[in-house]
Amino acid sequence: MKYWEHAITVHTLGDILAARKGESGEPTPRILYCDSGAKCFFDDTPNPQVQAMVDILNQRGREGWELVQIIPRLEDMICFWRRPVE
Repeated sequence: MKYWEHAITVHTLGDILAARKGESGEPTPRILYCDSGAKCFFDDTPNPQVQAMVDILNQRGREGWELVQIIPRLEDMICFWRRPVE
């Protein structure tokens, strides 16, 4: 029987902006929008914050975690992870 270890991480907008260190430092428009009905979506314009989010997710992947689900919220995203236990 396969067993899983689970983790939940929360990444704030500040975390995403911090992952962009080394860039111009100029503020960019938000890329994730949520309406009052909890429907969230990305805007259609290219944005360096998208790559910062990918970098955050890839870091956990390099640690052996598999992303199960992301719940985007107004100012953060919640990530659910799992990895097999030996």
